[in-house]
Amino acid sequence: MLSFALVLLVASSAFAAPSVSVSQYGINEIAPVRDNGRLVSSYLVDRSFETVDGGDTNIYILTLQQILNDLANQNDAKSQALAVAQTIAALGELATGNPGDSCEAAAVANAVASGNAGAIRQAVGNFIGRLQSSIDLIVQLANNPNSVRYATGPRSNCVGGGRAYQFEAAWDAVLNAASPYTLPLVNEEYCAAKRLYSAFNSRSNNVGAAVTAASVPQVVAVVQRALTPAANFLRAVASGGNPAQAAAIAKSALVQAASA
Repeated sequence: MLSFALVLLVASSAFAAPSVSVSQYGINEIAPVRDNGRLVSSYLVDRSFETVDGGDTNIYILTLQQILNDLANQNDAKSQALAVAQTIAALGELATGNPGDSCEAAAVANAVASGNAGAIRQAVGNFIGRLQSSIDLIVQLANNPNSVRYATGPRSNCVGGGRAYQFEAAWDAVLNAASPYTLPLVNEEYCAAKRLYSAFNSRSNNVGAAVTAASVPQVVAVVQRALTPAANFLRAVASGGNPAQAAAIAKSALVQAASA
């Protein structure tokens, strides 16, 4: 019988050593997340993450996935946009066999830290372009996993591949913009992203940077304006069909939302 490892993470703070409990279950004993028909729900997040190979999802990425499930189940559009943006960003970094870099994400964090409105607009526009690339990679992953197994993620020209940036300042902006209802979830995300930012391997760094950039208010606002087509893209991925048409609509909507 195929087994499934259920991992429970308990940590008292962002810097505490986690206590991990692993229990072995049969895969058929784990109830799948069901589609409740809402535009955004944990079904979209959970089932979309099933497209990536679990060997590259460490405990902190698994923690982020569960938080995204909870954010997706919130009733407000801002929380739902946060979940959709981060899901697309994270899956884009996990889609390829070899990680690329996180230059666009790092530029968003640095621009937000600078407070320069022009720099923020440019960085957000570039990151939306990166989300479009992530959508393309997710389509390839969903349709033909072998096509991206040996591929390398997108690369740009920035110092250190975008692994060092103004992490704390960016998350200050994220936490300050969070509603009282979602602040506990966003704070948990900060803790997990901090671990990924501090990790030694570039894939973890890339996921941490992507989630950080996808969480800043300016990016969330763009995705919220394109929420329906972006969510429909994830629904197409989650359903196991060919998401190419939904991807094209979502990419176009993101471009229009970014220019609004």
